[in-house]
Amino acid sequence: MEPIVSIRNVSKRYQLYDSPKQRLKDALLPFGRRSHREFWALRDISFDVSRGQALGIIGRNGCGKSTLLQIVCGVLRPTAGQVVTRGRISALLELGAGFNPEYTGRNNVYMNLALAGFTRQEIDDRFESIERFAEIGEFIDQPVKVYSTGLFVRLAFASAVSVEPDILVVDEALSVGDIFFQQKCFKRIRQIIDAGTTLLFVSHDAAVVQNICDTGILLSNGEIAFVGSPEECVSRYFASEGRRLSPFAEEITKTQGPKPVSSEIKSEMLQNNILSRARSRNGNQALQLLAATFQNEHGEHSMSVEMMKSATIRVLLHAREPILCPSTGLHLYDRMANLVFAAGTRQLHFPMDPMAAGEERVIGFKLGFSVQPGEYTFSLGCGEPSAQGANFGFIHDRYEGLGPVSVHYEGTAVMPFYGVASLPMTISTDGE
Repeated sequence: MEPIVSIRNVSKRYQLYDSPKQRLKDALLPFGRRSHREFWALRDISFDVSRGQALGIIGRNGCGKSTLLQIVCGVLRPTAGQVVTRGRISALLELGAGFNPEYTGRNNVYMNLALAGFTRQEIDDRFESIERFAEIGEFIDQPVKVYSTGLFVRLAFASAVSVEPDILVVDEALSVGDIFFQQKCFKRIRQIIDAGTTLLFVSHDAAVVQNICDTGILLSNGEIAFVGSPEECVSRYFASEGRRLSPFAEEITKTQGPKPVSSEIKSEMLQNNILSRARSRNGNQALQLLAATFQNEHGEHSMSVEMMKSATIRVLLHAREPILCPSTGLHLYDRMANLVFAAGTRQLHFPMDPMAAGEERVIGFKLGFSVQPGEYTFSLGCGEPSAQGANFGFIHDRYEGLGPVSVHYEGTAVMPFYGVASLPMTISTDGE
């Protein structure tokens, strides 16, 4: 079967000028010495997308994600390469793209659907469902320029999905608006994917990419760094991007030497190592995970845990080079790949001393499985804080797809709670 989107050796070049004067000089003297600098937003991009596939594209700001989507949609022309699309494309790109701010919401819907090839009668037939999905009330007959970003996205998304596209392109637009409408949008996206629509989705929300996409592309400096599963794509994104906070880590070796780990503990961990079961491994491994063990509430090396009980996960770290601010932690996912919980030494405010080259260290986590019965997977990682901020990290080593952990309930009484996970909750009587 032919791919519905085929990208072959696509590159996009821009000419950058330091001043308007240089731009004018190049325009007036086309055969003279050029004043611009070349910037390649994309270089030699090639991939195919099948019908019904959901492709997530991630990467840092400036890596070329939006440029790529605009080329697919025909908004931009590539400097080199070929783009072939088969079927109707509906796009939700930059906020404001495609809508005239002076027109009312109603007029913009009619204009956009007419440009998509629909007749007046076909638009009339769809308009009620668009208006009902958008839920913007009387604003439908107000100029778009008075809309908030939330109102705008409501109408833009409702209009985009109403055309029953073969290819739906979404670029970060759903990151605005209230949570209820976001949930409504993602439910609708899943429905149209199930019906055979192809999705090209750009977002900085790694959890959403893993949840809704079946394939991922990682872009870095305008080039494809990885194509594969969304989980591995996201893992490589955090492992390969960013800047370490410890440029002078070599000073550690001058003040301390490697601290040994007990040979008995190391031997026991290597014997019961669960890392070989991982689906993927990513990172530069300056700080390595040598081994990890999982013990349930009975101390057994078993991934069967009773609901509301705790399991102990231990990791054996090995520093291949000096690490100033080491950290380690885990992510827990449900069967739908939703992130249930993630934390580590930094979130628990557990200080870890610097590690010298060759040093090994064991860290243990006691995790309470206050979640619904079912199967879960988890990942283990280690790294350092990133210069980007407190909530970013530079990942040195990460194992994805560990498990599954089977959580079961043995009691005959009422279940302790319902829902995804247990939250702190108390009861008081009136007046207290």
